[in-house]
Amino acid sequence: MTKTIFVTSAMRKWSRRFFLTVAGGLIMASAVGLPVQAQDAEWQKVIEAGKKEGTLVLYTALVGQPSTKAIAEAFTEEYGIEVEILEARASEIRERVRVEQAAGRFAADVMFTSEGQTMLYNTQDKSVDPLPVTPNSGKINDRFKLKVPMASVMTIPYGIMINTSLVKPEDEPKSWKDLADPKWQGKILSDDPRAIGAGYLWFFSTHDRIGEDYVKKVAGQKLVFTRDQRESQRRTARGEYSIYMPVILTDFSDLKGLPVKFIIPEEGVPYVLYGNVLLKKAPHPNAAKLYLDFMQSPTVQKIYAGLGYGPVLDGMTEGLPADVKAISEAKLYGTTDTTRQNEMLAKSKEIFK
Repeated sequence: MTKTIFVTSAMRKWSRRFFLTVAGGLIMASAVGLPVQAQDAEWQKVIEAGKKEGTLVLYTALVGQPSTKAIAEAFTEEYGIEVEILEARASEIRERVRVEQAAGRFAADVMFTSEGQTMLYNTQDKSVDPLPVTPNSGKINDRFKLKVPMASVMTIPYGIMINTSLVKPEDEPKSWKDLADPKWQGKILSDDPRAIGAGYLWFFSTHDRIGEDYVKKVAGQKLVFTRDQRESQRRTARGEYSIYMPVILTDFSDLKGLPVKFIIPEEGVPYVLYGNVLLKKAPHPNAAKLYLDFMQSPTVQKIYAGLGYGPVLDGMTEGLPADVKAISEAKLYGTTDTTRQNEMLAKSKEIFK
């Protein structure tokens, strides 16, 4: 378990600049039928208890993102609660939680993961607790209020990446449908759609929205499959392929200065919804409630919007640079459904032999 390493003073100032207090506008009263003053008092008790606990243990499946530590720093700055972070792949974290809880060890408080993984934790593993009502939980866009016990935080958008030295402006794909054009045969590098990941997300979304005939046409394009997203971006930038798809659109800033362009398709972006779950018998339950609420606050929502992720609170993209704002506000096209996972993986393996 690694403790959060607090980042530079510049980042601290940046976090302060975005910070808006959670004390105003509390909504718990309407949720639990208490007068506003009583609700304020109840939430103040949670704050005081969380500060006494002093620690929050976070497991996150979003690996290698500087935003995790920046947000942890902002949380510590607000509440004085130290954050311990473990980063690992979603499958590894799921196994860790399963082993820990089977042994009667309840080590972690909160887990940052996807909607699909949350469904598995909730229905199969029984390793999460119901979400608490918090001041910010009622403020998120209705689209992101879920049946599964996950407090939605942000969406990860996916699009198309091209090498601008190999693709003329007039030939740039503007739509997912354009990838079926025969001129791209043998020129597309794709995340493998036959396994859980970005390629499967693209397959699921376009199969349902555009149709099976479309994905069969794309399958005839002699795609080259990969499972290394970061290296695939570099391979495309080096000119090994004209197109890479689907690309995490928020990675555009990492490749500035290279001959690449990130494209938001006309239909919209396949996406993964990420959020926090409260793990069963959290050792620091009040700190966990504070963190769940903090992640849905304008403070954090503006941080994610500024990185190009889709916020779950409205009005968070004002003042962003045009290129970042376009990604953060991109129309959401579709995502996966865990209940259909076996069916769709089998179909993908049959189509992309």
